[in-house]
Amino acid sequence: MQTGQPDERTIEELAGFFRGVVLDIFGVLHDGTRLYQPVHAALTRMRAAGMRICLLSNAPRRAGAVESRLSDMGLGPDLYHGLITSGEMTRAAFAGGATFPVPGGRRYWHAGPTELADLLDGLALEPVARIEEADFILATGNMEKGDDLLRQARQKALPMVCANPDLEMMIARQRMLCAGSLAARYEAIGGRVIRFGKPEASAYTSALQVLDLPATEVIAIGDSLATDISGANQAGISSALVMTGVHHAEACRNNAPDHKALAALYEQYQAVPDFLLQRFSWA
Repeated sequence: MQTGQPDERTIEELAGFFRGVVLDIFGVLHDGTRLYQPVHAALTRMRAAGMRICLLSNAPRRAGAVESRLSDMGLGPDLYHGLITSGEMTRAAFAGGATFPVPGGRRYWHAGPTELADLLDGLALEPVARIEEADFILATGNMEKGDDLLRQARQKALPMVCANPDLEMMIARQRMLCAGSLAARYEAIGGRVIRFGKPEASAYTSALQVLDLPATEVIAIGDSLATDISGANQAGISSALVMTGVHHAEACRNNAPDHKALAALYEQYQAVPDFLLQRFSWA
């Protein structure tokens, strides 16, 4: 783990150090309902400065669905060079388009919102209604209740495929637990979890391929120490933590970073960014 206090910077300053960026979406570009005000201008200036941009999201959705949602918010695909989602990575692995191992068997039980149940539709897989009929669990969200189901799955030694490793996210000002929290609960009782997305190394390998740049010329920007910053640290990529997302309430005072609170979070998550951004803004 890195040591020392990260420097507070702006995107304009970072553009002088790096040629490419691996960029998170939730908590960085928007709050789950609308774009943050400075984002469009910042991306426009980054493109004008010659930076290559790959959006890397732990959304358990197809990349096309996320692209469409961003376009509806006013952020078109002309502002970035590629978009990767953990959902797309999950689907590609089951479709045989990735070398990442997936569980054997074709029957799965879905844990998460109904709207995300179609992630693996169209593949040679079968969703089942009862966990005892499943070969594995597909987790796209959290279950507030469900410890009995997790124990059943553990007794059957079912692997869990986690299509969103985020522990939590903010939608507007509401904190929501994600599939990563469910996966952590399953691991706590001895369950096996296979994760797709950040902080897994495969996510950053894919992003670097989109950027077509070496890791030394790239910075990862995100709002989560557990996934964005931890993953970048492990991948050997410089990183910047944006203070508008999941850590805002606990690590900001009067809209400025609280470095004492941040130091405790760095220790908790064993992850430290190189830089801090108060928000995703050019200047």
